[in-house]
Amino acid sequence: MEKLKKYFYIVLVLLLFLPIAQRFFKFHISEPLNGLAAFSDYPTFHLKDWHKGKYQKTVEIFVNDNFGFRNTLLRWANSFDYWVFRYSNTKDLVIGKDGHLFFDYNIDNYLGITQQNRKHIDSLFVETDQLNKKLKERGIELIFVIAPSNAYYYSDKFPPQYDRYPKKENDYDYYLKKLNQYKISYVDFNKWFLEIKDTVSIDLFPKNGTHYTYFSAVWLADSLVGYLENKKNIDMPEIIYESTRIDTMTKTEHDLENILNLSHKLDNEKLYYYKLKFNTENKTTPKVLTVGDSFYWPVLNQMIPKNCFGNVAYWFYNDAVFPESFTKKKTTDQVDLDSLFNGLDFIIIFSSATLMNNYDYNGFIGDMQDYLNGNYTIRKEDEELQYWINAIHNNPDWYNKIKQKAENMNIPVDEQIKNEALWMIQQEKKKKQN
Repeated sequence: MEKLKKYFYIVLVLLLFLPIAQRFFKFHISEPLNGLAAFSDYPTFHLKDWHKGKYQKTVEIFVNDNFGFRNTLLRWANSFDYWVFRYSNTKDLVIGKDGHLFFDYNIDNYLGITQQNRKHIDSLFVETDQLNKKLKERGIELIFVIAPSNAYYYSDKFPPQYDRYPKKENDYDYYLKKLNQYKISYVDFNKWFLEIKDTVSIDLFPKNGTHYTYFSAVWLADSLVGYLENKKNIDMPEIIYESTRIDTMTKTEHDLENILNLSHKLDNEKLYYYKLKFNTENKTTPKVLTVGDSFYWPVLNQMIPKNCFGNVAYWFYNDAVFPESFTKKKTTDQVDLDSLFNGLDFIIIFSSATLMNNYDYNGFIGDMQDYLNGNYTIRKEDEELQYWINAIHNNPDWYNKIKQKAENMNIPVDEQIKNEALWMIQQEKKKKQN
């Protein structure tokens, strides 16, 4: 009995030291967690950080994020909670009936639990109406594309805790009213997906993903091309479904499963995929700017804009510009708008039905208004200037150096701060040019 106790304690001690051994010797390679990033380097020691307690806290965070078998143990814990409690440890992700996965904010938007301020929407549409009229004067069509949402498609699969909430008017309903009121052109693919849902033999949304499938994205894109043709009375390249195959779904199509970070795989149905070709002979390829969210990726990734449009210009959340950002990030403030607007035919705003609150995409409507009014460059420069002024005020060492320089030059401190900020803007421009 004593010998058994001894062996038990030895095994227990070995198990306690096993994560430490894994931390240093890496004899087991575990997959990184999706959606999470651990500290890659041990924090650098500085005496002043030690005295403030900052260094100790940083080390504690590093150890917590990098101990041996961390990723594997977290996946085991997540799988246990998934199977036993039908609970997700991933922020904003909930598990519905029959195992359907949702972002909770999509459900909240669908039910009208979360609503955008109506006065803000009213004001935004006054701006949109003004922009739409100015674009038409230039021969540019503004098109709003409402992408389908899994919260609508699988509204009968919400988790039981949502059964007590009656559906109220939501942002999608209100935006439709405003689009119709101001006669702004739009295509409602959310409504279309619901109309054809019972007429197709396969689901247009995967059970474990938030985005529609790649094959349904082709249908959406094909219909959008037809809509654009009618708008401009042009004959655009034809999308030809050369062949169809059934295959395991792509990683992006079960993206919600990925960020659950489970130790086991969920059941994922096989899906249809098209092999596409394009008839471009004697066809018109319009110049298009698309600003939108992740629901445009299934269209973009299948090379449909590349073959059907005269250019590919996708502003992801009115921030990163694609395809340029695939190699090195390019932001929208680096775009030559004069060149972009030269010969532009369409501006497409692409948004999911349950993410209509993103409609303006970081001030896109205002940016376009400012450009057409000749104020865009001035406003951007003012924002950059204010950014560096704030940065100087928030950095005591930098501020004190500038203060001393101002005294030596016998000029006001604010004037020297502005000079320093302008110098920083010039340095940033040089870096971008290089």
